[in-house]
Amino acid sequence: MGLGNKMKRILFSLVPATAMAVALSCSAAMAADLPVRKAPVAYAAPAFSWTGFYAGVNAGYAWNGGGDFDHVDVNSTVIPGFSRAADGFDFLGNSNKGSFTGGGQIGYNYQMGNIVLGLEADINYAGVKKNYAAGGDRAGVYHDVLSAESKVQWFGTVRPRLGFLPTDRLMMFVTGGLAYGQVKTSAGINDYDYATGAPFAGINGSKTETRTGYTVGGGIEYALAGNVSLKGEYSYVDLGSTTHRFYDNDVSYPGYGLYVTAKDDVNFHVVRAGLNYKF
Repeated sequence: MGLGNKMKRILFSLVPATAMAVALSCSAAMAADLPVRKAPVAYAAPAFSWTGFYAGVNAGYAWNGGGDFDHVDVNSTVIPGFSRAADGFDFLGNSNKGSFTGGGQIGYNYQMGNIVLGLEADINYAGVKKNYAAGGDRAGVYHDVLSAESKVQWFGTVRPRLGFLPTDRLMMFVTGGLAYGQVKTSAGINDYDYATGAPFAGINGSKTETRTGYTVGGGIEYALAGNVSLKGEYSYVDLGSTTHRFYDNDVSYPGYGLYVTAKDDVNFHVVRAGLNYKF
């Protein structure tokens, strides 16, 4: 009996220890089966791509590139050597007037690393003009006023662009190519009575034509949220030099066959901002 009681006490003392060991073993197994928590992975936004078609609007200011008419004078088809050149007149005044310019553009960009190749075309309103005036007296009888005006009414360009990306959203670019535009040229000579100032006779004419030339420039463009980008650029536009002749059609000078010659060189500067949307 004494031995049996001792064995019972030993067995009863082992039961709690065994149960504890089993519980710990099960807890460890369950813990091993649970998913391991990892630190969240940081999300990196994809770099902006400039590749694609785009369209937009622009607005800015245009002003003359300097200089006046290269040549203005009055000649005769009948009287040999008859010429009253602008240089022989007294200077009365000239002016170069800048204007607002605005329009739209379309284009395509292709990005290769940090280089962007593109082609852009635009068309814009303009009102850039220059005036010339000079006067002279003829034997104290008549006062002649020789005048001319050239006005750019609208212009457009078609040009490649070469861009460099300091960052994925900032592009610095240079550009140049074809320029075209509508130019109205006017010229004339008007006579006034020397004593009274009353109009006596005159020759006046004008011609509107589309000219072609070239443009060069550069600027920066920054991609905003979404597919919208904002740009600022400078351009120099040269539409070339043209000579016009305006004949006397109202027999103001019978027998003289007079005509006025005006040679103007059209070039101007443009500074503008633009907004583009990439499709």
